[in-house]
Amino acid sequence: MKIVRRALLLALLAGVASTPWWGPRAGRRIAWFAAERVEVTGARMLAPHEVLKASGVTVGLNVWTDPAPYVAALRRDPAVADAEIVRVLPRTLRIRVTEKAPAALVQAGTLRPATADGEVLALDPSRAPLDLPLFTARVRVDGRGRIADAEARAALAEAGRLGSLEPALMARVSEVRPMGGDGLRLILSSPAADLLVRDGISSEAVVRLRAALDDVMRRAAADTTAHGRPVLDARFDDQVVVHRQG
Repeated sequence: MKIVRRALLLALLAGVASTPWWGPRAGRRIAWFAAERVEVTGARMLAPHEVLKASGVTVGLNVWTDPAPYVAALRRDPAVADAEIVRVLPRTLRIRVTEKAPAALVQAGTLRPATADGEVLALDPSRAPLDLPLFTARVRVDGRGRIADAEARAALAEAGRLGSLEPALMARVSEVRPMGGDGLRLILSSPAADLLVRDGISSEAVVRLRAALDDVMRRAAADTTAHGRPVLDARFDDQVVVHRQG
């Protein structure tokens, strides 16, 4: 009997899945296709239960239900760039979320994550596992939730570009300070150092900067008498100038 039931089940699944016109409509009327499991993937800023709440998807929803309204609801969430909902037969729904990528935390009345293109996300950073540098310049936010100041947007865009270019280095940055059109000052807390970079710094220059930072840290570990905070200036062509401050 088990073999017969399994054969009937496989035939039912094959029949519904292979008939794009009437199959899904028929499947929606079969209670057996009620979802027993809803999976969430891709969420980092949002907890799985927040994704479920934003989408409206619940356990018990028929897996053949049209996902478009639920996907549209997810895309309205301020943290979501894109989303899709796929069915995993027989009784699982999988929500795949692509979140917006914040580049830094900005002071916009309260601390908020902001993307490299200047969108301030209406998210509480204390509720999300965000390891982002603080963008120290105060920013003005327009009615669309975007940074209004062009200079601040440009500096944030450069910070985002550096994060894509050298994520391991930017992961060590605790603060990003714009230098009035003369690049960025990147504040590292561990190791304690300041990095000065010009706008549009090349990948080759970033490699030189990282090598210089490693060398400075090795020398500091060997010479405990050195005083002052290391400052590595990578705004010059083909060289990194190192001095100590304070």
